Amino acid sequence: MRLARSSGPPKFQPPLVPPDAGFPASVEAYALKVRDFYDLRARWHRRFFRVTSILVILIGAGLPLAAGLKYDGKSVVLALAGVTISVLTALRSFYHWDQLWVMLRNTEIVVHDAYVTWKRKDADIARSAAPDMAALRDQAAQELMTLLLDLRRGEAETFFSALLSSQQAARGPV
Repeated sequence: MRLARSSGPPKFQPPLVPPDAGFPASVEAYALKVRDFYDLRARWHRRFFRVTSILVILIGAGLPLAAGLKYDGKSVVLALAGVTISVLTALRSFYHWDQLWVMLRNTEIVVHDAYVTWKRKDADIARSAAPDMAALRDQAAQELMTLLLDLRRGEAETFFSALLSSQQAARGPV
Protein backbone atom coordinates (compact mmCIF):
# COMPACT_ATOMS: atom_id res chain seq x y z
CA MET A 1 0.00 0.00 0.00
CA ARG A 2 1.56 3.31 -1.11
CA LEU A 3 0.26 6.83 -0.76
CA ALA A 4 -0.81 8.49 -3.97
CA ARG A 5 1.59 11.11 -5.30
CA SER A 6 0.41 14.65 -4.90
CA SER A 7 1.71 18.06 -5.84
CA GLY A 8 1.83 19.26 -2.23
CA PRO A 9 2.94 18.09 1.19
CA PRO A 10 1.07 15.01 2.42
CA LYS A 11 -1.97 15.01 4.66
CA PHE A 12 -2.73 11.90 6.68
CA GLN A 13 -5.85 10.03 5.61
CA PRO A 14 -6.93 7.02 7.69
CA PRO A 15 -6.81 3.75 5.74
CA LEU A 16 -10.01 2.35 4.33
CA VAL A 17 -10.59 -1.07 5.86
CA PRO A 18 -13.81 -3.08 5.53
CA PRO A 19 -15.67 -3.26 8.87
CA ASP A 20 -15.52 -7.06 8.89
CA ALA A 21 -11.72 -7.19 8.34
CA GLY A 22 -10.95 -7.59 12.04
CA PHE A 23 -8.68 -5.73 14.41
CA PRO A 24 -5.32 -7.16 13.21
CA ALA A 25 -6.14 -6.28 9.59
CA SER A 26 -7.13 -2.75 10.62
CA VAL A 27 -3.91 -2.30 12.58
CA GLU A 28 -1.89 -3.64 9.66
CA ALA A 29 -3.57 -1.20 7.25
CA TYR A 30 -2.92 1.63 9.70
CA ALA A 31 0.74 0.63 10.16
CA LEU A 32 1.32 0.57 6.41
CA LYS A 33 -0.41 3.92 6.00
CA VAL A 34 1.65 5.47 8.81
CA ARG A 35 4.88 4.08 7.35
CA ASP A 36 4.10 5.48 3.90
CA PHE A 37 3.01 8.79 5.39
CA TYR A 38 6.32 9.21 7.25
CA ASP A 39 8.23 8.21 4.12
CA LEU A 40 6.41 10.83 2.05
CA ARG A 41 6.81 13.54 4.71
CA ALA A 42 10.54 12.78 4.99
CA ARG A 43 10.85 13.16 1.21
CA TRP A 44 9.13 16.56 1.31
CA HIS A 45 11.36 17.81 4.13
CA ARG A 46 14.42 16.58 2.22
CA ARG A 47 13.22 18.44 -0.89
CA PHE A 48 12.55 21.68 1.02
CA PHE A 49 15.94 21.48 2.71
CA ARG A 50 17.87 20.70 -0.47
CA VAL A 51 16.09 23.25 -2.69
CA THR A 52 16.48 26.08 -0.18
CA SER A 53 20.12 25.15 0.45
CA ILE A 54 20.95 25.05 -3.26
CA LEU A 55 19.18 28.36 -3.88
CA VAL A 56 21.05 30.06 -1.01
CA ILE A 57 24.36 28.72 -2.33
CA LEU A 58 23.70 29.71 -5.94
CA ILE A 59 22.34 33.17 -5.17
CA GLY A 60 25.09 33.79 -2.62
CA ALA A 61 27.75 32.68 -5.07
CA GLY A 62 26.31 34.99 -7.72
CA LEU A 63 26.30 38.08 -5.46
CA PRO A 64 29.98 39.02 -5.98
CA LEU A 65 29.54 38.75 -9.74
CA ALA A 66 26.29 40.75 -9.68
CA ALA A 67 27.94 43.39 -7.50
CA GLY A 68 30.99 43.68 -9.74
CA LEU A 69 29.15 44.18 -13.03
CA LYS A 70 27.69 47.43 -14.30
CA TYR A 71 24.05 47.28 -15.42
CA ASP A 72 20.73 49.04 -14.98
CA GLY A 73 18.78 48.05 -11.88
CA LYS A 74 21.86 46.73 -10.11
CA SER A 75 20.68 47.91 -6.68
CA VAL A 76 17.29 46.20 -7.16
CA VAL A 77 18.91 42.93 -8.23
CA LEU A 78 21.30 42.96 -5.26
CA ALA A 79 18.49 43.86 -2.85
CA LEU A 80 16.25 41.07 -4.18
CA ALA A 81 19.10 38.58 -3.96
CA GLY A 82 19.77 39.60 -0.36
CA VAL A 83 16.09 39.41 0.58
CA THR A 84 15.75 36.01 -1.10
CA ILE A 85 18.73 34.65 0.81
CA SER A 86 17.39 36.08 4.07
CA VAL A 87 13.90 34.65 3.55
CA LEU A 88 15.16 31.20 2.54
CA THR A 89 17.57 31.11 5.49
CA ALA A 90 14.83 32.21 7.89
CA LEU A 91 12.45 29.54 6.56
CA ARG A 92 15.11 26.86 6.98
CA SER A 93 15.84 28.06 10.49
CA PHE A 94 12.16 28.22 11.43
CA TYR A 95 11.04 24.89 9.97
CA HIS A 96 14.22 22.87 10.70
CA TRP A 97 13.73 20.88 7.50
CA ASP A 98 17.10 19.18 7.93
CA GLN A 99 16.39 18.00 11.49
CA LEU A 100 12.80 17.01 10.75
CA TRP A 101 13.89 15.13 7.63
CA VAL A 102 16.19 13.00 9.80
CA MET A 103 13.54 12.56 12.51
CA LEU A 104 10.85 11.58 10.01
CA ARG A 105 13.14 9.14 8.20
CA ASN A 106 14.17 7.55 11.51
CA THR A 107 10.52 7.31 12.56
CA GLU A 108 9.63 5.68 9.24
CA ILE A 109 12.40 3.13 9.80
CA VAL A 110 11.15 2.38 13.33
CA VAL A 111 7.57 2.02 12.06
CA HIS A 112 8.74 -0.35 9.32
CA ASP A 113 10.78 -2.38 11.81
CA ALA A 114 7.81 -2.60 14.20
CA TYR A 115 5.54 -3.67 11.34
CA VAL A 116 7.93 -6.38 10.13
CA THR A 117 8.42 -7.63 13.70
CA TRP A 118 4.64 -7.74 14.21
CA LYS A 119 4.16 -9.49 10.85
CA ARG A 120 6.67 -12.17 11.84
CA LYS A 121 5.01 -12.58 15.26
CA ASP A 122 1.58 -12.79 13.62
CA ALA A 123 2.82 -15.48 11.23
CA ASP A 124 4.32 -17.43 14.14
CA ILE A 125 0.98 -17.26 15.97
CA ALA A 126 -0.87 -18.43 12.87
CA ARG A 127 1.52 -21.41 12.47
CA SER A 128 1.24 -22.37 16.13
CA ALA A 129 -2.42 -23.40 15.87
CA ALA A 130 -2.87 -22.29 19.48
CA PRO A 131 -6.44 -22.56 20.78
CA ASP A 132 -6.42 -18.85 21.70
CA MET A 133 -4.91 -17.80 18.35
CA ALA A 134 -7.45 -14.99 17.76
CA ALA A 135 -6.76 -13.49 21.19
CA LEU A 136 -2.99 -13.74 20.67
CA ARG A 137 -3.27 -12.05 17.26
CA ASP A 138 -5.41 -9.28 18.76
CA GLN A 139 -2.91 -8.79 21.59
CA ALA A 140 0.02 -8.60 19.15
CA ALA A 141 -1.94 -6.11 17.03
CA GLN A 142 -2.71 -4.04 20.13
CA GLU A 143 1.00 -3.96 21.01
CA LEU A 144 1.82 -2.74 17.50
CA MET A 145 -0.92 -0.11 17.66
CA THR A 146 0.33 1.13 21.04
CA LEU A 147 3.86 1.41 19.66
CA LEU A 148 2.65 3.32 16.59
CA LEU A 149 0.65 5.76 18.68
CA ASP A 150 3.58 6.29 21.05
CA LEU A 151 5.83 6.99 18.04
CA ARG A 152 3.38 9.51 16.64
CA ARG A 153 3.08 11.23 20.02
CA GLY A 154 6.88 11.39 20.28
CA GLU A 155 7.15 12.80 16.77
CA ALA A 156 4.59 15.48 17.59
CA GLU A 157 6.46 16.42 20.79
CA THR A 158 9.76 16.63 18.90
CA PHE A 159 8.18 18.74 16.16
CA PHE A 160 6.57 21.20 18.55
CA SER A 161 9.64 21.48 20.76
CA ALA A 162 11.70 22.31 17.65
CA LEU A 163 9.07 24.86 16.63
CA LEU A 164 9.05 26.44 20.10
CA SER A 165 12.84 26.61 20.20
CA SER A 166 12.76 28.41 16.84
CA GLN A 167 10.30 30.96 18.18
CA GLN A 168 12.36 31.45 21.35
CA ALA A 169 15.53 31.89 19.30
CA ALA A 170 13.77 34.48 17.12
CA ARG A 171 12.79 36.49 20.21
CA GLY A 172 16.34 36.46 21.50
CA PRO A 173 17.60 36.10 25.08
CA VAL A 174 15.04 36.74 27.78
